[in-house]
Amino acid sequence: MKRLAVLPALLASATLALTACSAGGAGATPEGDSAGAVTFTHPTLADLEIAFDEQPDTLVMDCYAYSSLHEYGVEPDALFGFDCENPFVMGDIDISSIERVGQDGEIDVEKLAALQPDAVIGQGDAAGWSWFDESVNSQLTRVAPFIPLPSAETIDEEIEATRDVAGFLGGDVDSEAVTQADADLETAKEELAAALEGKDLSIMLASPTKEMLYTAVGFQQAALLEEAGATVVGGEAPAEGNPWGQVAWEEASSHPADVILIEGYGEDYSFTADLWEELPAVQADQLGSWGSKGAMTSRAYADWLTEVTALVESADDVA
Repeated sequence: MKRLAVLPALLASATLALTACSAGGAGATPEGDSAGAVTFTHPTLADLEIAFDEQPDTLVMDCYAYSSLHEYGVEPDALFGFDCENPFVMGDIDISSIERVGQDGEIDVEKLAALQPDAVIGQGDAAGWSWFDESVNSQLTRVAPFIPLPSAETIDEEIEATRDVAGFLGGDVDSEAVTQADADLETAKEELAAALEGKDLSIMLASPTKEMLYTAVGFQQAALLEEAGATVVGGEAPAEGNPWGQVAWEEASSHPADVILIEGYGEDYSFTADLWEELPAVQADQLGSWGSKGAMTSRAYADWLTEVTALVESADDVA
């Protein structure tokens, strides 16, 4: 049997609420023997190897994992986690027919155990899912091994590492669609660089809240824009812990931006605050979207850079 035995105590568990962890980092290759056993070597978490009696087949994913693995044809038997209804994360993926064993930071361990999954995949590290506390993760990993999504220094590296995970799980990583997406991403980078050339524009990646303006200097997405020649502004990331730059609203104007990319921005975006409304980019309606989480695929980032390019081409120096 490739599935792990479910402890009686787990079957008695109900829905549990959770807190936070993080991800880490070093290649994913399936190794097998004649009996069908395979070993997963994580592409970015050094020394993390997971042995399976057989190729994992029954899979449970958080929605971040599904958004990244769907392109390769890797499908979940059940979902849990955050942003499952967020179109910026999920795109046009239809999840209406997929069982849910959890919502946001909660999971029903009894439902999870009843599925007898071969693996659970999601944001996290060797200890388990990022938003589960130690007690919940210990229950989860007794039901099935946990495969953390990769985390790398650059978007390109993380796309490649995520593709390694997809390949281990039986995904088609060499399809025509994947090859075209890779080419489109390279084209999108070149087009953004051309749009930025000769324009003195500053760009902020932000997540505004009533209490504070959070900015994303140093994030992979910011680095991707900088590679194309963008000037990214915002509060510097703390030396350790939460990577978001934290800017008091009274200091927001000290990081002048011509374009602001807002996490989760869309047609129904409705955030407002007095000092937010005074920012030049907001007054000029030079706003676009970005996400700190979402599909880690060439297609997703090609499409995003194309949107940023269109915004840059129409933007004026207002800061």
